[in-house]
Amino acid sequence: MNKTWLKSTTALVVASSMALLAACGGTTGGSEPSAAPGTAGKSEAKPIELELGKNGPVTIDYWHIQATIYGEAIKDIVTEFNKEYEGKIVVKEVFQGTYDDLNKKIRAALQGGGLPAVAMAYESDTLEYMKANKIVALDSFINDPKYGLKEEELKDIMPGVLDRQRISQYEGKTMSWIHGNSSMGMYYNMDLLKQAGFDKPAKTWAEFEKQALAITEKTGVPALVMTNGKNGGTFRTWLRTYGVDPIAKDLSKVNFDNPEAVQLATIIKNLVDKKAILLAENTEQEFTNGRAAMEIGTTARTSTKLDLIKDKFKWGMTIIPQGKEGSKPITELYGGNQVIFKSTPEKELAAWVFMKYFGQPKAQSIYAAKTGYFPATISSQDTELLKKNYADNPQKKQAFLEVFPHAQIDVSTAARRPIEDAVSAGLEAIISGKMPVADAMKKAQADATKALKEFQ
Repeated sequence: MNKTWLKSTTALVVASSMALLAACGGTTGGSEPSAAPGTAGKSEAKPIELELGKNGPVTIDYWHIQATIYGEAIKDIVTEFNKEYEGKIVVKEVFQGTYDDLNKKIRAALQGGGLPAVAMAYESDTLEYMKANKIVALDSFINDPKYGLKEEELKDIMPGVLDRQRISQYEGKTMSWIHGNSSMGMYYNMDLLKQAGFDKPAKTWAEFEKQALAITEKTGVPALVMTNGKNGGTFRTWLRTYGVDPIAKDLSKVNFDNPEAVQLATIIKNLVDKKAILLAENTEQEFTNGRAAMEIGTTARTSTKLDLIKDKFKWGMTIIPQGKEGSKPITELYGGNQVIFKSTPEKELAAWVFMKYFGQPKAQSIYAAKTGYFPATISSQDTELLKKNYADNPQKKQAFLEVFPHAQIDVSTAARRPIEDAVSAGLEAIISGKMPVADAMKKAQADATKALKEFQ
C-alpha cells in the first residue's frame, strides 16, 4: 500500500468530513432537529430503543440494477449479511433491470404501493423521492449511540463519498447512503503507446492532441475510441478539467459557450478528421481487442477489462487529461447510492443496518474485489481480500491511486439529461461538419439554457 498517499487521503477525508459536519443543521425525518454526524450533538439524539429480532426476523426487500459480476457481488454481500444477522434481519435482493427500469417501478410503487425497504438511486432519483416525501432522512440513524457510526468510521470514508449523500439540494440532511463509487478514467494500451514512444497518456488535452496524432501515425491504430452515440456527458466532464462549471453550482445557468469548450471541441473534430479518434458503438470491444490505443470510461469496468483483455497486451488506467498543466486534477465521480423508503420503524431500522453494513470495509472489499468499483472506505485496502485482489490486478490499484482521489460529483439536476442531449447534438454537428465549432457551441448553449429553465 502507498502509505504516503494513504496519509494524505486520510487528511482529505477528515477535512471533507469536517466540512460536512459544519454544513449540517437540517432536520431528521422532517421533524426533530438533527445533529451533524460525528459531532457532540450525537449524544443528544434520542436513542433508538427497538430490538431487531425480538418478534422474529424482519424481512426487507432490496431493489438494485446490477447483474453479471456486479450482481454476483450483491448476492455475496447479502448472503454474508444474512448470516451475520440470522434471526434478526433477512434481506431479499431483487434485480430490477436498468436505472430507468428501477425508477419506473419505484414511481409506480409510489402511486400503487409495494415499495421496497431499500433501493439504489442516483442523486436525481433521490431528489424525486424526497420531493414525494417517501424516503427517510438518515441522520438519526447515523447519530444513534447503538446503531450509528463512530467518528473514526466516518473518517474512514473516502473523500467525495459523503458529499454525495449530503448534496446541497438535500437541505442539510443525509438522504442516501453508500453503494458503489467509480470515476471517469483513461484506459491505455501500454504496448501501443510504447510503440509510439510514450509511457502514459498525455497530462493535458493540448498535449493529448499531439500525442494522439503521433500514436495513430506510428501504429496505424486510432489513438482513442469514443462512442458514436451521445457524448454530451463526457464532454461536460472534460470541460470541468479546465476549471469551467458547465452547470452552475446554484443551477442558475449553463456554460458551454466559452473559449475552453471551443478549444476542446476543436481538438475532438481534428482528431476525428485525422482518424486519430475512432467512433464506435461498443468502445470497450474496440479497446480490448487492440483496435484503439485508449478508451475513456468508468473505472467500474476494470474487472471486465481484465477478463476481456487477459494477456493480449499490457494495459493501465490513469486520470483523464486536464485542461491546464499544474492545475488541481479533477474527474467525474460516478455510482449509485442507496435510499430507505418510509415504512414501519422496524423495517426502516433493518434497512439502515443493512445499508450501514454495505458501506463498511468488509462489504466494500467484497464489492471492490468482484467488480471495478472503488471501496468507499480507506481501511478496505487493509482487508486480506482486497490486498490480494489489488496485488493480482495492479490496474485496479492504479485506478484507486491515480483516479479516485481526484473524483468529484457534479451538480445534481433533473435537467442534466436534456442539457447533455443539447451538447451531444452540438458535437454531432461539429463532427459531421454541419456547423462550425463556435456556432455549434453557441447553439448548444442556447438549447441547454432552455432545458435548464424547463426543469426549474
